Amino acid sequence: MSTPLRHPLRYRLEAAGARLLFSLLGALSADRGSAFGGWLARTFGPLTGAHGVAQQNMARALPELSNQARKEALADAWTNFGRTMAEYAFLLKLFDGREPGRIQIEGGEALGALAAANQPAILASAHFGNWEVLGVAVAQAMKPMTFVYRPANNPLVDKMIADIRAPYAAGLAPKGAGGARDIVAALKSGGHVVMLVDQKINTGVEAPFFGRGAMTGPAVVRFAQRFDCPVFPVRVERTKGAYFKVIVDQPLRFAADEDMQSALTRINQHIEGWIRTTPGQWLWMHRRWPKNS
Repeated sequence: MSTPLRHPLRYRLEAAGARLLFSLLGALSADRGSAFGGWLARTFGPLTGAHGVAQQNMARALPELSNQARKEALADAWTNFGRTMAEYAFLLKLFDGREPGRIQIEGGEALGALAAANQPAILASAHFGNWEVLGVAVAQAMKPMTFVYRPANNPLVDKMIADIRAPYAAGLAPKGAGGARDIVAALKSGGHVVMLVDQKINTGVEAPFFGRGAMTGPAVVRFAQRFDCPVFPVRVERTKGAYFKVIVDQPLRFAADEDMQSALTRINQHIEGWIRTTPGQWLWMHRRWPKNS
């Protein structure tokens, strides 16, 4: 990686601000730091353009909710987002046992058995609750996983996040050809790979999501078919404040000849079910669907 002085001033200022914020948050207790992040996002998030995107997304996806219910769910979504960002400062404390009792795992027996037998598995997750807690929980209870991720636009901030994840990750696989090789190597060796599959992409396969076509990445199914391994839908629910429950659903299997749209629809249905149950814990602020869908 090039030295910081070779990066644009904007990147260096952003990274300096992030380091300062993490230092300040890290000086607080997990409860107070998380709450402060939630307050910031709940207060100022609705003033940004992203709030309009979130309002439109929720109105189209959940038209059965009243205006008041959607307003409350969006306020909760901003709070959850702010807490999640602030909690980067505490992830290592969660991992090394300095914050015990904050994470529970439900339904992880089958996944744990595969980990013990050194057999491959894929975890399909979403930007739900605090999605970063998933890696901490599985590393503690089973074994470290390989994370598939989209690098941050600012490479200095991206390195900060990678450094936070490194102690509890088996590997970090950026989206793209290089990351695909890392995924293949992990699955070949009996590793477990986690993919967040709810983000907007410009290519892929269009599969229904809340009744509207959404471009969905086929990699999760292709790797499962190639290695004949199960896909576990997994989510992290925020139970209260900075306390979490990791819920592992029953694994999905994809036959080698299964139609890709059908396979991705099954995954999207799982995520849709999570969001319908607790809409205030999903990241509504990104453009998941095409503008004209």
